[in-house]
Amino acid sequence: MNRHLLAALLLLAPALALANGYDVPSVTARDLATVSAGVAAQEGASATNANPAALSRTEGLNLSLNASGLWLNTNWKPPPGSTQFGTPPPAQQSTDFNLAPPVALFASYGGKLDALGGRGAGVGLGFGVPFGGNVFWPDDWAGRGRIITVERRVYGTYLTGGIEAIPGILRIGGGPIYYYVSQYLKQGVEPTPGAYGELAVKGGAWSYEVSAEITPLPEMPLTIGIDYKHKANVTQTGDGNFVVPAGLNTPATQDQGVSTVLTVPNLLNVGFSYRVAKPVLVMFGYTFCRYVEYKEDRFVGSAGADIQVPRFYGNGHDFRLAAEWDVNNRWTVRGGVLRDISGMDVNHWSPTLPDSDAWAFAGGAAYRVNPDLTVSASVYFAILDSVTPTNNRTATNPTGTFPGVFDTTALIGALGVTWHAPY
Repeated sequence: MNRHLLAALLLLAPALALANGYDVPSVTARDLATVSAGVAAQEGASATNANPAALSRTEGLNLSLNASGLWLNTNWKPPPGSTQFGTPPPAQQSTDFNLAPPVALFASYGGKLDALGGRGAGVGLGFGVPFGGNVFWPDDWAGRGRIITVERRVYGTYLTGGIEAIPGILRIGGGPIYYYVSQYLKQGVEPTPGAYGELAVKGGAWSYEVSAEITPLPEMPLTIGIDYKHKANVTQTGDGNFVVPAGLNTPATQDQGVSTVLTVPNLLNVGFSYRVAKPVLVMFGYTFCRYVEYKEDRFVGSAGADIQVPRFYGNGHDFRLAAEWDVNNRWTVRGGVLRDISGMDVNHWSPTLPDSDAWAFAGGAAYRVNPDLTVSASVYFAILDSVTPTNNRTATNPTGTFPGVFDTTALIGALGVTWHAPY
């Protein structure tokens, strides 16, 4: 096989399995404004996903309906002083604007049950997009042989419940999760302009979550929250299509069925909330994401392609701090800050995955139309640390990292409505 074509095919695999290179923040308007620090401060139906134990505090029917727009932008510049891309080198190139529309839709029902001695219990059903994103590089950008387009969606469907185990002190919850993954990618085949390969795969798998909400001292306004989501190994199948000149046409570049396995990683969220004054709630959260699962990615084609690519990801850690202030009986304002420690390895960084350590800042407000209906809006902005990949591609290392300087930002806006029908 032509060595340039082999290098291109080797790089298709990482893009297929990188739906979790970065996660999508919860786009529930309240959670987004507080950088998801409220694992110990959930209200209503949104607890279905964030902390099902809190469903045992709900009464009657609760709805939480949220829509958002997410824009991920990456800028690339050649390495300083490099002549690898010509003289003079090309100017900065950026990903195309393309808005992703994650949603968060939840419904719950709860109340006091005589069968439980008057203790609270609740159930919830919901849908969201916990992982995924877009990468849309121009068709003619300098790194087209690495990637042009990635569209990845990890949909989560949640059926959870919570009960009051020890009145006033301990609530527990959990339930099954169904993850459904849909991915599309397009990559140029160098050195031939106009030649490319594209893949589309999809599939699903089950997982589960367990959670707890603890009020250790009833007289103290302190709550501790814990939520754990188990990993899911999602097998996806689909089709590969290759548009290459006849001289590069080999069995591995024929249209063929493809398969891959994506691991939705284990997630552990721990946090506390403390009401420092009647109208002011402070929240802290920590998230552990087991990205170390990314030992390698594997792309298997029905025509004989079997390619393994190492990733060497480490675990991810998020530290979240937020506050919420009830200004009056109509308005609430919220804000938060987050520091994300990514598990990415700069030795294997790829423009398919605009990932890095990051700071994120968020804010929002809610307006209570009446005691049972609230409208909320929020905005979230993340600035990823600049990345200069190492282990760059050379004549003797054709599958090394793509050289350059990469700077990425993410902007999300969300609008949500919550409604409560009394028990």
